[in-house]
Amino acid sequence: MFLQEPPRPGNRMTSDPALLGALERLLSEQALAEVRQDLTEFAARVAGEFGPLQAAAEAQPPRHVPYDAWGRRIDRIDVSPAWLELVREGLAAGLVAAAYERPGPDGRVLQAALIQLFQPASAMATCPMAMTDGAARVLLAHDRDLAAAHVPRLAGRSGAWTSGQWMTETPGGSDVSRTEVTARPSADGAWTLHGTKWFTSATTADIALVLARPEGRAGDESGLSLFLAELRRPDGSWNGIGVRRLKDKLGTRALPTAELDLDGTTAVPVGGLGRGVAKVASMLNVTRLWASHGAVGPAGHLLALARDYASRREAFGRRLRDLPIHTHWLSELAATYEAAVALSFQAAWIVGAAESGQGDPLLARIVTPLTKLACARQGLTVASELLESFGGAGYLEDTGIPVIFRDVHVQVIWEGTSSVMAHDVLRALGKAGAREAFHDDLDRRVARAGHPALAATAARVAKAAARLRDLTAAAGEATARPLAWSMARTYQAALLCEAASQRPADTRLASAARVFCRQPLVTDDGDPGSLAELAYGG
Repeated sequence: MFLQEPPRPGNRMTSDPALLGALERLLSEQALAEVRQDLTEFAARVAGEFGPLQAAAEAQPPRHVPYDAWGRRIDRIDVSPAWLELVREGLAAGLVAAAYERPGPDGRVLQAALIQLFQPASAMATCPMAMTDGAARVLLAHDRDLAAAHVPRLAGRSGAWTSGQWMTETPGGSDVSRTEVTARPSADGAWTLHGTKWFTSATTADIALVLARPEGRAGDESGLSLFLAELRRPDGSWNGIGVRRLKDKLGTRALPTAELDLDGTTAVPVGGLGRGVAKVASMLNVTRLWASHGAVGPAGHLLALARDYASRREAFGRRLRDLPIHTHWLSELAATYEAAVALSFQAAWIVGAAESGQGDPLLARIVTPLTKLACARQGLTVASELLESFGGAGYLEDTGIPVIFRDVHVQVIWEGTSSVMAHDVLRALGKAGAREAFHDDLDRRVARAGHPALAATAARVAKAAARLRDLTAAAGEATARPLAWSMARTYQAALLCEAASQRPADTRLASAARVFCRQPLVTDDGDPGSLAELAYGG
């Protein structure tokens, strides 16, 4: 009986030209030389030993044990030892530490590579790491004393702490203005938290940053404060925390996500009372980067498998790679992946530069939600289509492909849906100087697009960039989504043309730019009234 050869995972540091090209463009020669070997060895472990750990973690989902054998309430959450090992391995590899050991653009770019390599085999162990990175950034920005006490642990490698980010309640997720968890002052000068957090995805963490409303404060967004709580008391018991239940989710099944009751949870304000939402925003800049990388990485992994499979799978007497229809389809997916890699790594560079005082925080403020909007959705789309490239085998759990598809879907939801990202871009455009910062950066990249084979493509990108100036000047909520998508796609197109011009001998980049720009870059939608009629049926 003839059996088809399965796809074989390879080392993406040597087989993924988009990822390696991004590193070569954005890191100095010295920095790349310093990290290349470590990245290559880490990528080999992802392709080898981490796969079985992921499978073991998926096979043993978290379990809530509310009582012990004698009837005492313990609310223990048991998770797979394999999942905990993946958390330890990710931390030891520097997924969080990289951004603090190398402050600035280099650290964020190196981190982007680590996340994108690790994500497909991580069983979502990256979730607590993302929140830990965000928590460290918040403490550094807003509370010197808490930062001194906690950041060395959060940004470490061996024995590092992790942090949760507890914002979501039953009234809503991204709309935190209706937060109901309250904070009460206690006699010893600390505070206690009371209420329910409906989604908490880091229940194994050491600390959590919690949004709450001090009693007596305004009932809107302005009355919120951010608190830091340690999850456990010195004796190991919960710090006034009760577990209602674990969430039963489409994906991220190895990750313990719970509904928690806070009943006298001791906590301290981060940076004093007030400005809770503004403090959370500095966390979201980081976690949205992680969500972007968390979608792009699995797309790259599946693309690598699909490329390998195309050389092995035979259909109609030929290999898939020899069928023009398959090649054309795969090239479109590869171009989208190239664009997502270019944007995700550039965003990492921009955020790292802003954090270290080397770049423009206004540009980072716009590019971050644009990147999350585009890369999360593009990663999901590419992953969905690539599942199809394996035929029926792609639908079988024991191939390991369905779990990747399920898990990548969460990235379009976490840290704000596409509509929330578009609305955030709209808010960012309203900040003095932000619109100009984005357009000036975009125009500089368009001006550097001088590849001889891309004259027509570069002209299309320049035309789109000029049109965007008018659209962002008249931006409104009704068209925020198409506007944000237009900004993201045009920026991606400019990045591809710029990259191709920097390396004219690399014909792959020029092809990616041409293929990506076959689709419209700018969408200019019309009458909001007619759109509402269509959306709601009358």
